[in-house]
Amino acid sequence: MTKIVFMVASVLFIVVGLIMTHQLKKKNLLPNRWLIGCSVFLIALIPNLMFPNMPEIIKQGVYGISGLLAVIFFESSRLLVEQKHQKSESKIR
Repeated sequence: MTKIVFMVASVLFIVVGLIMTHQLKKKNLLPNRWLIGCSVFLIALIPNLMFPNMPEIIKQGVYGISGLLAVIFFESSRLLVEQKHQKSESKIR
């Protein structure tokens, strides 16, 4: 039962990240993907180094935000590759 709950939660987590990426792109609010990529590690690393005795619920929240940013980073990278691929196909034709 625990495995099923974990799998469903993981899929929902990724889907939420994908939806957030597409909504941000649609509204032209998607920041530079390298800014997002660097912030993934910094958001998780800095609070843990500064406050090693942080409550567990806050740590989990920080890890969740970091995870969503990681999904956004990889999805925005995928969208950029697709966009470049479409431009190169239109130049060939």
